[in-house]
Amino acid sequence: MEIKVECRGAQIGEAGGMLTQVLDTLLARITERDRDLSLDELDTIILADDFADALRVETGEQMSAGVVRALHRPDSVCLLIDAGHMASALAGDADQVAGFVHLFHRELCRIHDARERLGHSASLDLLLDCEFDRQLLPIAESMWAEYFSTRRAVWSLPQGSDLMLTHLADLLEALPPAMSEEIVLHLGTNDIDGLFARSCGRIAHLAQTVAHSQGYLAGLERSLAKIGPEYQTLLDASPLGPIWAPLMHRFGVLFASPSRSTESIYLALQPDVSALFAAFGLRIRRAEDGGVWVDPFPPTGDRPEQ
Repeated sequence: MEIKVECRGAQIGEAGGMLTQVLDTLLARITERDRDLSLDELDTIILADDFADALRVETGEQMSAGVVRALHRPDSVCLLIDAGHMASALAGDADQVAGFVHLFHRELCRIHDARERLGHSASLDLLLDCEFDRQLLPIAESMWAEYFSTRRAVWSLPQGSDLMLTHLADLLEALPPAMSEEIVLHLGTNDIDGLFARSCGRIAHLAQTVAHSQGYLAGLERSLAKIGPEYQTLLDASPLGPIWAPLMHRFGVLFASPSRSTESIYLALQPDVSALFAAFGLRIRRAEDGGVWVDPFPPTGDRPEQ
């Protein structure tokens, strides 16, 4: 596997050679440990001293910050890395070095998964013709990418990592009142479309965080109650409680499947995505015209059936 490393930006300077050597070593060690990791289409790694500018040049996207990002092309993959962050991590203590190694490893796992699924969804275009599926598919796909990458890369997880459980706990504290406020405000103005649009971002972030934590737990073969009983208590008392175990099971079935497509992942996870919306006050369903029908319910009302 021959991968070209390209340095962009005057600030990299003489550090470019050292960073390139480190990446070559990391790639060799990771693929030696994980021989089934498919990286045949990864042909270029770009080390950029201005990550946001390099991303704009490559994709046209506007983004203010980042560290590692895979850029998928029809026949190849380019991996963009923030050279400043990498150099700073390598110059830091052992925890910082281990953190970067794991971040790099996780992105390689994401590349493997994305390329394995490429071209396997014969009817994906039909799904994307429907507004309901077009809105929910990215949430399900991002959930899966988080779960797969954290579970697959768990052996490089630095010791002492909190598995993003602290952030999940913060979300479980903040999200219920925030969603309740959104519902009350938008019901007052009858702006249901605006309510759904704003809620999508919140639910997507929660879904990714849940998947991130569940991937680690599955990889470590440890339950949340064993890792952190206080988190289990908080989860059980939250709207997310009834959804946690069914989602964990669904992820496990998908991970064990010998063949996965973006379509099959979405169809499996779509009920869980809908359940997340419902848990925080929004029943959603596919309208007759293929759009998203949203039925908000008062935050003090009865919890909807899952």
